[in-house]
Amino acid sequence: MRLKLLLAGLMAGPLCLLGVCPTVLGQSRPSAPGTGTGTGTEIPGNFATEAPATVLQHYHAASPLAAQLYNGPQYLNYALRYTERKDHQFFLTPELQTGSVAYNQQQFDHLPLRYDVVLDQVVLGLPGSPLMVRFVNEKMPRFTIGDHSFVRLVADSAAASGLSTGYYEVLAEGRVQVLARRAKRKQERIVGRNLTVEFIPTEKLFARKDGVYHLLNSKSAALKLFADRQTEVQAYMRQNKLKLGKTQFENVVVALASYYNQLPPR
Repeated sequence: MRLKLLLAGLMAGPLCLLGVCPTVLGQSRPSAPGTGTGTGTEIPGNFATEAPATVLQHYHAASPLAAQLYNGPQYLNYALRYTERKDHQFFLTPELQTGSVAYNQQQFDHLPLRYDVVLDQVVLGLPGSPLMVRFVNEKMPRFTIGDHSFVRLVADSAAASGLSTGYYEVLAEGRVQVLARRAKRKQERIVGRNLTVEFIPTEKLFARKDGVYHLLNSKSAALKLFADRQTEVQAYMRQNKLKLGKTQFENVVVALASYYNQLPPR
């Protein structure tokens, strides 16, 4: 009986049954039907536990827009091949996080996502199922995961900024845009007869000003961004006891950029 209700719901409102509510970019999105709150923020548990393969077949047939989300290549969790693992390959947590994607010129909200920062790939999961699908990067210009927003940038071979093609977290917007490249590298070791791995962060910070990207890898590189308002920025740093040290470098750069972007342009 519950499966019949599920299939009826798929036909009646398939695009929002999972909380996946696609809209054409630039258009408003209606509230998700059948969610109780109209927000579509939770994925029904019975979808994942009751005949998931059968339900997915009907879901894809009934909603071609949402079905395109599952048309990417399968994601295999390569970390499982290691006997021992230190850390993981994902952004913040290996658990699914709620997010949204702009994909094939459609906006999809309330998706269960992971972001593999080793491969620079966003992964779509289905709670209660081992199924994971990779999005095609070229079809996805931006996404959010939790409270974090990412955009895809394409490197300019003529530029000397060190910026490579991939996703960057947007930390500040305005005349100075601050972007972080979230990344990790794998370091494998053979211990006895065991293959172990450690995932080591290799993040980089960039800023875009006047259409040019700058790698921020030192105090001088950061302060150079605000040279045209040096007096105000240095006073702001003294007033708020801000220092561009190693441990707080990213946070201080974001604070300075946010302050700078509030100043009236000259």
